[in-house]
Amino acid sequence: MKIIIGADPLGYALKNAVGKYLLSAGYEVVDITEAEPAPYYQVGDEVGRRISDGEFERGIIFCGTGMGVNITANKHRGVYCGLCESVMSARLCRIINNCNVLALGGLFNGEYKAIEMVKVFLETGFAEGFSEASPEFLKDSFMKVSQLDRNT
Repeated sequence: MKIIIGADPLGYALKNAVGKYLLSAGYEVVDITEAEPAPYYQVGDEVGRRISDGEFERGIIFCGTGMGVNITANKHRGVYCGLCESVMSARLCRIINNCNVLALGGLFNGEYKAIEMVKVFLETGFAEGFSEASPEFLKDSFMKVSQLDRNT
């Protein structure tokens, strides 16, 4: 799986820890902020654009709260970025919403928790294993949400 990552100054240390994990786990990773952090809006915009263009399957973005990169990435067609603060929310953003980008806040997440969130985000399939809704409902809902992209 090809993954793009990037961070602003407040998410940079967490991004570096997650990046090391991703490489050790065998993922193909492109770090757009490898040399230095960038403003949150640049990170979210570049990752969102490159996900939208189909260059990468998944993205993981970091800023202080995760909110800025999340808002910016979601401006791109076909990008479903979930701002998560728990392992369960990272799991459910994949199962329920088919998120292809994960936003994390460096001010709210430690390395261990962030890596666990990334693991579940990358390993969880869409519409699988959610007893509260059928896979058909989840897939139909995602299709209806993705149609909103075409209306903008």
